[in-house]
Amino acid sequence: MAKDKEALFNEKPGRRRNMEKFCLALIILAALGLIIGLIAYLASNSPRNTSDYVMVEPNYPSSSSYAINNGERWIKDYQITSMGMMNNENADAFLALRLGLMSKYKPGGCDFNVLSRGVEYDLLSTLMRNRNLDGIPWVRSMLAKYIIALEAACVDPTRFYGNDLLGLLDTNFRNFTTYYKANPNDFATLLLAKCISGVELTAEQNTVIMQNISSFRSVEDASLALLALSCINSSTHYSTIMKAETYLMSHFVNDSFEDTYQTGLAIQALTRSNTTEAADAIEKAQLFLAKEIQIKRMGRFLTVGEASNVLPALAGMSWADVKGKCPTKRIVPTDPNAGNIQVNIEVGESGQIFNGSATIKKGKTLLDVLQTLQKNSTFTFMSVKTAYGNILTSVMGQTMDLKSGQNWEVSLKGSPNPQSMYLDRIIPEDAYSYTLRLQV
Repeated sequence: MAKDKEALFNEKPGRRRNMEKFCLALIILAALGLIIGLIAYLASNSPRNTSDYVMVEPNYPSSSSYAINNGERWIKDYQITSMGMMNNENADAFLALRLGLMSKYKPGGCDFNVLSRGVEYDLLSTLMRNRNLDGIPWVRSMLAKYIIALEAACVDPTRFYGNDLLGLLDTNFRNFTTYYKANPNDFATLLLAKCISGVELTAEQNTVIMQNISSFRSVEDASLALLALSCINSSTHYSTIMKAETYLMSHFVNDSFEDTYQTGLAIQALTRSNTTEAADAIEKAQLFLAKEIQIKRMGRFLTVGEASNVLPALAGMSWADVKGKCPTKRIVPTDPNAGNIQVNIEVGESGQIFNGSATIKKGKTLLDVLQTLQKNSTFTFMSVKTAYGNILTSVMGQTMDLKSGQNWEVSLKGSPNPQSMYLDRIIPEDAYSYTLRLQV
């Protein structure tokens, strides 16, 4: 019995070793099975070929939908980090989001209202400093861009807190016609703003189109011209539209129109012109933008202006599509003092005889200023009406002597040239100061 127990004890280590070997073999076989199964799965599910990629698929990182949504986040982050100080970039930001995500940013929505208020605040703060909006950036294209943004925000630009912004736009054109002739891209933005607002072009503006928008220096020039003229949609400009389309297609290289900024603008223009020959180029350029912004830049833009070009292009929209998107336009409350200006009048050297000011409606004449002063102060004057206008004859009891060649001279402070002798032909601006002197 003792021998049997001893033999059994001596056999146990051998059995354990055999069992361990058997279990190890099973584990190895199972691992091999898993590896073979994984190889088979990968062979039957190869990575997607991006050349066959369909643009509308939202779950692929280079899709338009991803790029637009990340662009929205980038713009909002930019607004937060700039703490509202966007340096007159709110128009571009609003157009980027409104046209890139038009289904989301509907009139009346919270986000829509916040963004549109930024556009209004930019304009109001500038109007407080420069009521004519004739500073260099605003003359170039900023006023036109903000008018387009107001239209997108469903705000009437002709009744903006008592200001007719389209009227100011036309005034800038008249005063700086030479500039617009030499800079067709800014002129095209002006045309687009007028078209979107439903305002007819002046005869001179039509002349400038015929004479100055006939050749293009860049993709940006051609795109803005095509966008504006496609919006105007006149047979008169058909040949120029064809030239712009041909120019853009000749610059379509490596699935883009040079850089992302110009590619976005070109897509907008070609989409708006609705030329079938450009359909394939538009699709390829949209994929280029989506990959460039989403993959290479991780959803970031170089500038808000670039986002304003790219996001609408990815959505198949354009700035011109703002037209007709608002069933009604909001008329913002009018400040009762918004249309008023203050004008100062001095009589004699340094105002020794009289020094006072009057408040009148913008657009009134110097004659209205003097009449208001005479009604509300000790100021007195007399004038005589001629076939050409009212001439000043007497001020504060001093009457000119025609026989001795005397006359009343009107001079504007800060201007070396005497003003017109006809009071009803002088249109003062806010804070203007005039001096009246009796000259021999």
